[in-house]
Amino acid sequence: MHVRKWQIGAVVAGLLAVTGCGVPGGGGSNDAGDTEEGDGSIQILGAIPEGEAVGLNAALDTFTKETGIEVTYTPSTDFTTEIRTKVNGNDAPDIALFPQPGLVGDLTESGDTLPLDDLIDVGSLDDTMIPGLMDSVEIDDKTYGVPIRVSMKSLVWTPKNFEQSGYKTPTTWDELRSLEDQMISKGQTPWCLGAEAGADTGWVYTDWVEEIVLRQEGPEFYDDWVSHEVPFNDPKIVEAIETMGDIINKPKNVRGGADGTLSEPFGDSPLPLFDAKPGCEMHRQANFITTFFPKDVQADLAGNVGVFALPGSMEGGFEGNPVLGGGDMATAFTNDTDVVELMEFFASPDFGAEWAKSGGWLSPSVEFDNSNYADPMFGEIATLLQDADTFRFDGSDLMPAQVGAGTFWSEMNAYVGGEKSAQEAADAIEESWRG
Repeated sequence: MHVRKWQIGAVVAGLLAVTGCGVPGGGGSNDAGDTEEGDGSIQILGAIPEGEAVGLNAALDTFTKETGIEVTYTPSTDFTTEIRTKVNGNDAPDIALFPQPGLVGDLTESGDTLPLDDLIDVGSLDDTMIPGLMDSVEIDDKTYGVPIRVSMKSLVWTPKNFEQSGYKTPTTWDELRSLEDQMISKGQTPWCLGAEAGADTGWVYTDWVEEIVLRQEGPEFYDDWVSHEVPFNDPKIVEAIETMGDIINKPKNVRGGADGTLSEPFGDSPLPLFDAKPGCEMHRQANFITTFFPKDVQADLAGNVGVFALPGSMEGGFEGNPVLGGGDMATAFTNDTDVVELMEFFASPDFGAEWAKSGGWLSPSVEFDNSNYADPMFGEIATLLQDADTFRFDGSDLMPAQVGAGTFWSEMNAYVGGEKSAQEAADAIEESWRG
């Protein structure tokens, strides 16, 4: 039998795991117990919609062809509720794909997830994954998830003739702010920015604040802020909110001004990039925004739009190249030989070649072959991601729901709309967190 390279670690880890003993316990001290013989089938539950899961299923088909193990992926429209219900009802799937690492932590604290240290070679993940990515699923020195896809939020989109217009890609925050001045002096508008999203209006502003906190204060401070070890109304957070305000309120800097950003739908906001005479020169948004681009632009992204990484270095701030983003983590609930083999498959730097060809996916591995991406633009984005010094998850997704998807959104709207100062908005958010 031909042994695939991603199986070798699984076999070794599986042999080690069968020597384990004990029962699951809370507080991140879970023990995987004994590895049982699999029955040749695996059930996966995740939040990745059916339409986006075409590439995932193609990758799983490859796994099935090479191992004979049947894998069924079931998308959930209410993953958070469904996975909690299944776990509490003793009906957990073999593997779940979590869109937020915070929920992995919750279920780990209750003793329901399995530490992967007992199943696969997690040491290699720190070497092959984007720096900082594994931090989100490491609890009490054990690892509870394997990243299977990521998104990059720290992207700035530009018209295709950006360089021909005489603009140079900025590599520091000061260069970015100077570039704004250059554009304004030429009678052009630097930024397109839209935050309107119905009941969800405000998340675009929170992304900006998170980007700035990460750059002004660095990843360790960012982690302390997200976990509320640093209060939301800390002077440094207030300063970050004001830095966002400096960009939005700077005369002629943002298309439509502050009020315009509140009324402009986020999906429409990048469209002026593609006007014959661009209505703006830059738009900061995650890689998903390409799905809102005109169809002819989507057909040839590399030929119709430019992109660069939001600069990381701030004077007096973090000296590095951080990236803000999101991602999905595979977490195990069953310890059998089939699950061990699939988790090792997920952990391989080669995982996702089929997904890359179907589009809309980014590998979490720094060793992934970027020539696999069907669109050269995604290969370019992947390179920017692989060059990052550290990765951090979207902070609002990790905060309590009443804050991250509540007051953080609404108070940023109030700040941008001129109803509150940065300090007043931060104080209100802090009060909601405490209350």
